[in-house]
Amino acid sequence: MKNIYLLLLISITAQAQKGYPNPEKADNHLFYIQHSQNHNTFVYEANFTNKKFNAIEPIKIHRIAYTKGGAKEELTKMQRNLAYGIEFKKIKDNHYQFSLVSYPEKKLSLELNDNGKPQVRTSVNGKKIILHKMFLHMQKGVSIKPKIEFIDFHGSDVETGKEIKERFYIKE
Repeated sequence: MKNIYLLLLISITAQAQKGYPNPEKADNHLFYIQHSQNHNTFVYEANFTNKKFNAIEPIKIHRIAYTKGGAKEELTKMQRNLAYGIEFKKIKDNHYQFSLVSYPEKKLSLELNDNGKPQVRTSVNGKKIILHKMFLHMQKGVSIKPKIEFIDFHGSDVETGKEIKERFYIKE
């Protein structure tokens, strides 16, 4: 029964994001964001050397413009200030709390795991996860200021390490 549920979950997830590319993951890769309006992908990478995060800019963000053949681009000022940029604060050495500028209520935590590898943790629907990807489901037909209906958070369960997907509905 468990295997049937897992296959159903994988099938539903694949259908919701069918045809979306997965960006290559470097050692400093944290997570990425995709959305339902196109395949362009926003990639978040740790900015660190010698197992220490850069205090001024602990996370670097870039966009992969799959609509332009997969070109790697800097975020535009509008993308950085209104949607995909981050605001962070240092909690202690190698531990930062941050949020997306477009969703300041959702707190995320940047830290190093026991092996010294950077990771992002958050809590969704009461479940603690190590974040791998977010998929934003946008309302169709709205182009100037798109409305997010819900977000699928993909990652691994902090306790078990198992892959997990949690859907979070945006309330107005």
